[in-house]
Amino acid sequence: MDFDIEEHEENMKGAKAYRLLPQKLMMKQFEDCGRDVHKFWDSIEWDSSWLKHDTPEEKRIKEVKREFERHPLKNWIKKPKELQL
Repeated sequence: MDFDIEEHEENMKGAKAYRLLPQKLMMKQFEDCGRDVHKFWDSIEWDSSWLKHDTPEEKRIKEVKREFERHPLKNWIKKPKELQL
């Protein structure tokens, strides 16, 4: 069994290359930011930027709609003004 130095070096290059896709993507983004950690963190889209919360007005309209839909006589009563669009 011969130990081939060139083969070993080639295997080490492969080990250093990040084989998992998420790691490759993160490293590419990190390299694009000039290896600046703070710039990299700022480039990440955090939960708060894509997670939309209802405004108080939207919450109230949803609550009115929910109450109206649960009402047993909803077919015979007038719709609230929030639902008349």
